[in-house]
Amino acid sequence: MLLMLFLKKFLSTFKTIGIEHRTAVSAGLMLVSTFHYPSLAQYRLAWQNIDSLNRSLQVGRAICIRKFEGTLPSGKKIAAYLAVIKLKSKRLQIASVPAQEGRGLLLTSELSHLHQSLVAINGGYFTFRPDTAQQGRSSVSLLVHQGKLISPHLLPVFRKDSAGNSCALYPTRSAVGFTGRRVRFAWTFTDSAGTTWAYDKPNPFTTQPLQQNPPTLFFPTTPYQWQASEIMGGGPMLIWKGTVFITDKEEWFTQIAGTHPRTAVGLDRKGRLLLLVVDGRQSGYSEGVTFSELAAIFLGLKANYAINLDGGGSSTMVVKGKVINRPSDKNGERKVASILAVIRK
Repeated sequence: MLLMLFLKKFLSTFKTIGIEHRTAVSAGLMLVSTFHYPSLAQYRLAWQNIDSLNRSLQVGRAICIRKFEGTLPSGKKIAAYLAVIKLKSKRLQIASVPAQEGRGLLLTSELSHLHQSLVAINGGYFTFRPDTAQQGRSSVSLLVHQGKLISPHLLPVFRKDSAGNSCALYPTRSAVGFTGRRVRFAWTFTDSAGTTWAYDKPNPFTTQPLQQNPPTLFFPTTPYQWQASEIMGGGPMLIWKGTVFITDKEEWFTQIAGTHPRTAVGLDRKGRLLLLVVDGRQSGYSEGVTFSELAAIFLGLKANYAINLDGGGSSTMVVKGKVINRPSDKNGERKVASILAVIRK
């Protein structure tokens, strides 16, 4: 919804996280913060266990691979793959794995094989030309592996205002983090010192003028320093505290909100990790889904939290070294910068 803040004009100086910033706030400032689809219906799909794959994993009921192939209530035909992971199992660990130490690209199946993962999905967003990217990083999403920051979310984001001027914007982008068997979801910002801060609200923006200042130690909420050993960034947030809360506007992902193949990660009410891949761009087999349809699928899975990861031709699920979905690129799997992997301890 749109929050109208009628304030007296004042000039305030405050220190942002790692940035000294001075801004003027005018009367009638319009802050945009989105609370999407509070009444969106959940999609309760007829998931089927893939017993042969589940037996091959040899971890009992700690992992369950499931598939849905059929028609959504919206009328779209899709094929989707779901891995349900019991995080309480002492036999498993979750890792956000970079390709070539964060400076290259590999297939999801290659990265999965290198780390001997039981299940893996592609991770965050990336550049196809890491050799020309900032500091040679292939990932443009937040990525932490074994406590080491591999890459922050690439900021600022540039968008044009109504007059055609390019504006630098500083969103807090969503991520999921793991420390042992604990998992948290948050909107994040990494400061100039390399410290990652987690927020319980997204950073809003104004439309007149188009402006989104870096978050601070008190805005949009008081953050906490995120010291998880594994963090995978993506965006946007889809489910927050059991409610559909799609922050594609605040995170500047509206350009990819349409129907596409999708990869996403969630957490259900029982504390189980949900890894989801929806195939798309394949007429007669699977069309793909929008952000709202993806959120409705997670609602049907009784998710408390969920975020979108990189999708399109990147969307891939690998089980014991085998790609089980149908990536949409004509040449098959696409090379990626990271994977979210389930590894046997």
